[in-house]
Amino acid sequence: MDQSAIIDQIIVFAFTFTANLFASVSGGGAGFVQFPLLILMGLPFATALGTHKVAVVFLGIGALAKKKSNKFAIDKTIGLVMLLVGCPAVVAGTLIVINVPTKAAEITVGLVTIAMGIYTLLKKGFGSKGVEHISKTRFAIGVLLIVLVGLFSGSLSSGAGLFSTLTLTLVFGLELKRAIYHTMVFVATIWNAVGAITVGAVTSIHWQWIPAMIVAAFLGAFLGTALLLKMPTEKVRIVFSMVAILSGVLLMYTALK
Repeated sequence: MDQSAIIDQIIVFAFTFTANLFASVSGGGAGFVQFPLLILMGLPFATALGTHKVAVVFLGIGALAKKKSNKFAIDKTIGLVMLLVGCPAVVAGTLIVINVPTKAAEITVGLVTIAMGIYTLLKKGFGSKGVEHISKTRFAIGVLLIVLVGLFSGSLSSGAGLFSTLTLTLVFGLELKRAIYHTMVFVATIWNAVGAITVGAVTSIHWQWIPAMIVAAFLGAFLGTALLLKMPTEKVRIVFSMVAILSGVLLMYTALK
């Protein structure tokens, strides 16, 4: 391995570790740093997408390896929605973006993400308490939003975790930390595995960087989740808000560049 290849590995490891550390605390955002970095380092769009998804699976695995609390128990109904509705949406989004990448969508998602971050930053008490029962209308809206989040996860690879956490908290009524746990299980782990398999079937993955990214993602998520378990919900809310705002800015920057 020559010197430039070693430097590339160090850069990829450092950025992947940092991105996944914050993502595991906030419930998303790794794609806003990790995915654009792969493109800036020379990977084609589709290859960067597949490589990112393989690595982010280990964000979920690293987070799950640390979570031991019963209060993070999976809601069975939400779990079925994430699997039966979300996974097909991820496949559809992945197949669409490989053929039609769009900057307009990235800019739109960037603006929405910034607005989402500002909203949660100003809304004190956001996600501090869960809601046990929701109406059928609210549930139907949640299912529709999960479809959209799945499409985002498959196509833009940026914002899905944050949008999932927001949907699970605001619409499905989960407490913020529990919503982040569901996001780690379904979006980071299962959805990204589905997306990686889909991308890998139709394009290439840059396997040379995968080992370093896997180790960095796992370690970052493990440490970040340890912080999440100790942090009060109010501080998690602030981290979520700041990551969302920064992520939206980064997404718009890469779209406009």
